[in-house]
Amino acid sequence: MQELPVYRVGEGHDTHRTVSGRPLMLGGVHVTAEFGLDGHSDADVLLHAVIDAILGATGQGDIGEWFPNTAAEWKDADSVELLQHVTDSVVKDGWKLENLDCTICAERPRLGEWKPQIRRRLADLLNVSSADINVKAKSGEAVGPVGRGEAITASAVVLMTRMPKDSK
Repeated sequence: MQELPVYRVGEGHDTHRTVSGRPLMLGGVHVTAEFGLDGHSDADVLLHAVIDAILGATGQGDIGEWFPNTAAEWKDADSVELLQHVTDSVVKDGWKLENLDCTICAERPRLGEWKPQIRRRLADLLNVSSADINVKAKSGEAVGPVGRGEAITASAVVLMTRMPKDSK
């Protein structure tokens, strides 16, 4: 009898303060803006949420455990490399990403024109079809740190599958 795949859902969330003098990276894409995000790495809030979602689905902790913000080796790290490190590890363990749904919350810049590029970049990074990726953008409606332009947040939900380890 053939074993059925294991299905796991993971959720990730991240927040970074806006700062001048840094590039704004979202989903591995350099988004044109007069500010970037503050963080130990390049502060790509969306990739950090995706990493946490993948790690959550596969039961492997969180981004802070894998890449502590106290470790000099991760200072100014490219979040694309962090994501590649995580995805290489989970793929070796038999996991496959089935789909990703994510949301970026930012008062500015408006992200409507950037969503298709971010979606394609995520699909390339995760080695899936763009049809398996959804990117949403919301404003803060002038409420709270996001609404005042003081921060950008992102959330991500993934569905991961793996064949049972004892199946052939």
